[in-house]
Amino acid sequence: MKIDLTLYDLLEVSPHASARVIRAAYRCLTQSSHPDKNSDSVVACERQVQINHAYSVLSDPGKRQRYDQATGVQARSGERRGSHPGGHARARSTDADAPAPRAFVFRPLT
Repeated sequence: MKIDLTLYDLLEVSPHASARVIRAAYRCLTQSSHPDKNSDSVVACERQVQINHAYSVLSDPGKRQRYDQATGVQARSGERRGSHPGGHARARSTDADAPAPRAFVFRPLT
């Protein structure tokens, strides 16, 4: 069963993420999957190609708007980086909630 990922899923950001959040997520993901760091891994090279494509679409406001309209991705948004319009992501801390595993932790610059 193949799962279709959106470009937002590839960059691990919310559909409501700002351009600044998208750029920061791209740079962080690029460092971990860069072909120079993973010269023997074909999977890392393919992941890098996907990340580059996602960033090229989401970093251009016109392309991003056309992508959002074509896929209807704005309707479903989860708790991801950049999902809170106030700037910093707000963490919900309860004893019952276990932290979700993430490839990296994004901390916006202030």
